[in-house]
Amino acid sequence: MTFERYRQIFQNRSFRLFWSGFSFSVLGDAMTRVALTWFVYETTRSAEALGWLMICYTGPIIVGGLLAGSLLDRFDRRRVMVVDNVVRGAAVAFIPLLYAAGRLAVWHVYVVAAVYGLLMMISLAGGPALVPSLVPREQLATANALEMLSFTLGGVIGPVIAGALIVWIGAPNVVIVDAVSYFTFALALTHTSLISEPDAAPQTHEPAYHTGHAVQLLLKNKVLLSTTLMFMAFNIGGGALAVWLPILSDRTLGGGPELYGALLGMLALGEVVSAVLAGSLVLPLSLGALICLAQLLSGTSLSLVLIGRNILSVGAGLFLFGAFSSPLTIWAQTLRMRIIPERLRGRSFALLRMLMQSGNPIGGAIAGILLPALGLPVLIGLSAILVGLPGVLGYQVKTLRQAGGRDDAPEGRLQVAE
Repeated sequence: MTFERYRQIFQNRSFRLFWSGFSFSVLGDAMTRVALTWFVYETTRSAEALGWLMICYTGPIIVGGLLAGSLLDRFDRRRVMVVDNVVRGAAVAFIPLLYAAGRLAVWHVYVVAAVYGLLMMISLAGGPALVPSLVPREQLATANALEMLSFTLGGVIGPVIAGALIVWIGAPNVVIVDAVSYFTFALALTHTSLISEPDAAPQTHEPAYHTGHAVQLLLKNKVLLSTTLMFMAFNIGGGALAVWLPILSDRTLGGGPELYGALLGMLALGEVVSAVLAGSLVLPLSLGALICLAQLLSGTSLSLVLIGRNILSVGAGLFLFGAFSSPLTIWAQTLRMRIIPERLRGRSFALLRMLMQSGNPIGGAIAGILLPALGLPVLIGLSAILVGLPGVLGYQVKTLRQAGGRDDAPEGRLQVAE
């Protein structure tokens, strides 16, 4: 195993600035999710209220995702992302301000979460759309691993810090870190510079791409379609997990926000370990086969949470869940960047991530409704099935199974009429 790829990519100043700002922003987001989730739960003691928070957090991406893709393809992607970070930074700053004034209510949290959800796709799709313009093609897999590493490091550090700070300064004040991180990322983006790409060279007759072409590409390409459907199901299970985990921490394991944050940290620690390995190892299986296997093992890992029902087994299950799920995005992102034309990246990544992220509010809403009736064990089992079963089904798709391997025969790129 070698880490030479990481050393080389960090010599690129623009990528280094982008990744540092992005990582700080992800850390702030992770802390805010823990803080707002615990504030809503502590205030209401209601699974339904947590389900509504999940809907507000991710539901608006259905609208915002379509707008984000168009903005990212029509305007300078860096500037669009700068505006997004400034607006979201200002929005989350209202939480501690209202709390200091003694006027913070649960509905205020829902509104801020909705603003976050409406705009989140700009940076979520903007990152993979921008990265190929920051690094050479041969460094894309490493760059994708580092993007995932940002999410996972934030997931490890953020919940633990947030859990401790909630006890010390109160959940709403933890959000201050997130506000600062948005403004920092915006500043970092203004100092990046782009490299030219072979397929981004000026053309005399440039194709007129629009969102319909992104939809056409998704439906035409079996790799894009299969992974999108698989990850949608995965996120439905993950959305349910976001509802039952704080309740499991409190009612079954007898812990408070510290334990909740620590369990999220265990999940993210598994993600960190596998993200680092995925960016530096070359495995014998095709990327498509690895995606299917990892998703199956992710669902299987949740069985430890269901069977053990103690801190040790829950922590181990969440660690393995994170370890097997983390490479999914890295491997799929690498495949997508080979398939999607440069001038369609904004719309395509916005569409794909919008569809995949829509699973989170669906899972949260389902969990909020079903948990009181079915109980924790059944809901945890349903999460495991939704996460793991698509891996088995995806492996039946030959095009996906061979994608990114020696037998890979890429489907034709999208043809656009002039």
